[in-house]
Amino acid sequence: MQQWAQHARRRALDYFLVGLALAEVVSVVVGPATHRPAAALISAASALVLLARRRQPLAASLVAFACLAMASAVSPVTPLAQFFGLLATFAIVGAINTPRDAVVAWLLGAAVTTYDEVRTAPDAGVADVLLTLAVVTTMWMAGLLVARRTTSAEEAVGRAERAEHDRHEHAARAVAAERARIARELHDVVSHGLSVVVLQTMAARAELLDGRDPDRHLDAVEGTAREALGEMRRMLGLLQTGDLFDAEPPGPAPGLRSLPALVDRATGAGLTFRSLVLPEAVDLPSGLELSVYRVAQEALTNVVKHAAGAQVDLEVSVRAGATVVSVTNTAGHPGAGGPAGAGQGLIGMRQRVGVYGGSLDARRTPDGGFTVCARFPLEEPATVAVP
Repeated sequence: MQQWAQHARRRALDYFLVGLALAEVVSVVVGPATHRPAAALISAASALVLLARRRQPLAASLVAFACLAMASAVSPVTPLAQFFGLLATFAIVGAINTPRDAVVAWLLGAAVTTYDEVRTAPDAGVADVLLTLAVVTTMWMAGLLVARRTTSAEEAVGRAERAEHDRHEHAARAVAAERARIARELHDVVSHGLSVVVLQTMAARAELLDGRDPDRHLDAVEGTAREALGEMRRMLGLLQTGDLFDAEPPGPAPGLRSLPALVDRATGAGLTFRSLVLPEAVDLPSGLELSVYRVAQEALTNVVKHAAGAQVDLEVSVRAGATVVSVTNTAGHPGAGGPAGAGQGLIGMRQRVGVYGGSLDARRTPDGGFTVCARFPLEEPATVAVP
């Protein structure tokens, strides 16, 4: 049903022209024309020839006006339907042609109108002819305006579609880049875990050779292997994008212990922390610590970019069953980076939270600021880290 409606809208003008041709034929047949068959045929042709407007708009317009001139010459009077057809022809000619071609067609149409006016009313004065020309020219200009509006609307729709397509491509590239970055980091985390497993296994073997109990080392092997396996499961879904192992600056992966340094850098960039809550020393999977750090880092980076000089509330806490990162800022002074959320930051944060099956709430606050709250569920209770 919807497809039929769309087809009907596309063919509405064709249906109108066919109806106009039938109406002109009927008006000639029932009117006082002396050469009714010829007049009816020519009148119908003046409307039907416009069906070829898509291929040759100017040629169809000129032939339509020529047919109207021949119909006027054959019939002693101009039926009402034929005069209505003349007005419709002017409007259609203005709509289907380029401005230059429309002017050429108007000149022929004006000549046909003047000829018809003088032939059917020999005593018509200049004022009558000018009035008729004014009426048909108004219809012609209306067609021009409709065509221009239609073209502008189609161009606007095209620009909107291209912008939407570009936005989706930008988002897709951002997701791919962030996944590649996460995969590189998780690769480092898993590699570190496996290195620990190897070292603890070697230590356990030495304990066995010396006749001592290796349980302490085996427990460490089991715990580290479980953690590395969990991180590997999450990483496997991210290894489908590009070259994931491009060179990165060397150094240990940041975590919860790196948060104070991050706060110092943000303060140096002009932010003021109204409240600051950082976690005590806890033992979390290194991959999770890295993601928590990256979310806090990205949120503070967005504040620096888009709300310079803002006051910030930062809370990173390990609660029952979840690790929560909350960053809320006041309006501040808009920077040159664009509105909050316009870049790749939120996309990257959602990717990181999604890896752990968590949730992200990012929205504007009533005072014009912005708040980001990420929740990472914990598969196992966190334990206090032993120094």
